[in-house]
Amino acid sequence: MVKRIGAVILAAGLARRMGGQKLLLQLGEMTIFSHVVKNTAGNLWQDCIAVLGQPEGELADICRQYHLRWIYNPQRGSGQASSIHLGISNLSCGLDGFVFILGDQPLISQELLRTLHDEFLRHDNQAIIVPRHDGQRCSPALFGAAWKEELLSLQGDVGGRSIIERHPNQLVFVDWPDGGTFLDADSWEDYELLQKYYLAKNGW
Repeated sequence: MVKRIGAVILAAGLARRMGGQKLLLQLGEMTIFSHVVKNTAGNLWQDCIAVLGQPEGELADICRQYHLRWIYNPQRGSGQASSIHLGISNLSCGLDGFVFILGDQPLISQELLRTLHDEFLRHDNQAIIVPRHDGQRCSPALFGAAWKEELLSLQGDVGGRSIIERHPNQLVFVDWPDGGTFLDADSWEDYELLQKYYLAKNGW
């Protein structure tokens, strides 16, 4: 079954826990955001867009490098819901699903994204495809188009997790063996752990 899926990279957060812009921190030879954009951009999605914060210019330069569309979120201080709204509203019309990828999860691989994509093809547009490791739900999640209006109704610093928690019967889990895939950079401690994992995995 052919389905049209759009991808939104959420990269407009204020990084309050980190105390500064985390997406431009180095991870190996690339920035965190470069890893995310590289792994997301491509032919897997019908459409793809990044929702950016500051510094817009530097983040936009990374998007250009991978031929990815972007849009700046002037309401980013109101929380993640504003970026979800902006991302969905600037994707192509008539999509069957939406996947939301966090800008500070650089190890979300093309393999995982393809697995989520292919799993969605086996279900109707009411499905929510969620990766899971060791019994714990993880990001990114892929929402069928049936949830578009509920996603657009989110307010404040609330993301898709609230929908996931309200609709457990619609969840389709993809169990993933490598928990390191889901590491993020919410804090300096998280970033240090991410670096250690990345360097060890790549033999540095």
